[in-house]
Amino acid sequence: MLTVLCLQLESRYDLEVICDGQGDMPARLEKVGVRVRSLPLTSKWSFTASLPRLAAMVRGARPDVVHLHGQFAGSLGQIALSMAGRPRALYTAQWPSYLDDGGAWSRLRNKTAEQVSCAGARVVVVLSENDRKEFTRRGLCDPRKLQVIPNAYFVDSDPAPSRQTDRLLIGFVGRLVDQKGCEFLLRAAPHVLAEIPSARVVIVGDGPERPNLERLARELGIASAVVFAGYDPHPARRMREMAVLAIPSIYEPLGMVALEAMACEVPVVASAVGGLPEVVEEGKTGSLVPPRNPEALAAAILGILKSPGRAAAMGAAGLARARAGFSPEVISNRYAEVYDRLAATASS
Repeated sequence: MLTVLCLQLESRYDLEVICDGQGDMPARLEKVGVRVRSLPLTSKWSFTASLPRLAAMVRGARPDVVHLHGQFAGSLGQIALSMAGRPRALYTAQWPSYLDDGGAWSRLRNKTAEQVSCAGARVVVVLSENDRKEFTRRGLCDPRKLQVIPNAYFVDSDPAPSRQTDRLLIGFVGRLVDQKGCEFLLRAAPHVLAEIPSARVVIVGDGPERPNLERLARELGIASAVVFAGYDPHPARRMREMAVLAIPSIYEPLGMVALEAMACEVPVVASAVGGLPEVVEEGKTGSLVPPRNPEALAAAILGILKSPGRAAAMGAAGLARARAGFSPEVISNRYAEVYDRLAATASS
């Protein structure tokens, strides 16, 4: 999301990004004239050790507004901002800390971190109305600071015109971790294959659960119908081929993959959790099903595979919804309004 904002807004603001320097983001931003400065910020320990240097960078830049992205930047970054003279800041909670709650200690740690992140920010952006309610219910943030701005879909270009669908291909895109619920798509697959034997499943992504998922596919007798395609940095190319995208997540703050699929005119079947019901419109752009329910997931997928006309209508509706409410232009303009408001306050 940071890349999207910078690419969209670099002509309107004097932008400077401080990050860990990893991935292709620095090169992409520097190509359009955004200054990128790198520090070892990949863990809480390296971030903590870098606080004096980070504070010095912020103090030297004298920004009108600082935008903090993510957990470490939100909490530890507030310490750096205090050391730098407390410039006005907004914080975007891309992954709320409570989603990582485990035992009593982690719940206390995560709540404290989120409260620190919110306390030092003038505006706290959450990705969904669901998150706004959770932040309020859990006492993490002054409700008056909260503003809902979803993420934008991010594809290298608008992919819709070149869509070529395999109308029996079921897709999954995401990290292969428990939270993404890929197991439940595999358990749904035998129900789909019993009615449409020529259907296929492609799993785009990688992660620690891949060996377990590959073993499960063999145990279920569906290995020949499932392709583990691995990580693809440009998944939109594969999404264009899918008849339907499954998002069987156990929890999800928003569902970036759902937005990207909609931007590719692909119907989505998703778990009705977190922010996904705010992205996927039941019966219009796809279907919502209970989490951890392979039977319901299979029934929704079959409903789309068996009705090409309905699937096409869902895809068109999804594209229209993505462009109207979640495009890089729309979301960047919403952030720009926040930047301008904070900057005006700083100069008054």
